[in-house]
Amino acid sequence: KELAVRKSEAIPGLLEFDIPVHGDNRGWFKENFQKEKMLPLGFPESFFAEGKLQNNVSFSRKNVLRGLHAEPWDKYISVADNGRVLGAWVDLREGESFGNVYQTEIDASKGIFVPRGVANGFQVLSDVVAYSYLVNDYWALELKPKYAFVNYADPTLGIKWEDVANAEVSDADKNHPLLKDVTALTADLL
Repeated sequence: KELAVRKSEAIPGLLEFDIPVHGDNRGWFKENFQKEKMLPLGFPESFFAEGKLQNNVSFSRKNVLRGLHAEPWDKYISVADNGRVLGAWVDLREGESFGNVYQTEIDASKGIFVPRGVANGFQVLSDVVAYSYLVNDYWALELKPKYAFVNYADPTLGIKWEDVANAEVSDADKNHPLLKDVTALTADLL
C-alpha cells in the first residue's frame, strides 16, 4: 500500500495515515514517520514549531483499555509491533466539534495525528501491543492541570469498544467525568 492520508470529518485536524509495511521471511520494516513525505500530505508543520519532540511507548496486554486523555500537545500515534488496538478519539476543544468521536483499528500500517485538545484512548485487541506516541512537548507535572479527560464508558459518546465489560482499566480512567461534566478546552489552555 502507498503512503496516504484521510482527514476525519468528525474531528477537525485529526489525520489517519496509511503507512507502507514491507515484509519478507525475516519480518517487516516500516518508515513510521518521514517529515518530507508527510508534510505534503497535510501533516501540520506547526508540530515542529517549538523544536520539542518526545517519543513515548506504552506496552499493554490484551483487553487493556487506556484513556480518554487530552493533553496540551499534539501527538502522532502508531503501533510499533505486530499488535492491534481499537483507537478512539473525542474532541474536547471548544467549538462545534466538541464531543465528536472518531474510531478506527490501528496496526503497524496506520498512524494517527491527534491535535492537542483531542482525547486519545485505545483498547488492545492482540495479545500484546507496543503503542508509540510522538509528541511535540515534554511531559511535565506542572502541565497536568491543562489536561482534560472524558469517561471511556460514557454512553453518549457511542464508542464501540470490544468486550468493554472485561476490559482492564485503571481506577483513574474509570473515574473520568462524563462528557456533560467536561469543560471544553479553550485556546488559552491549549
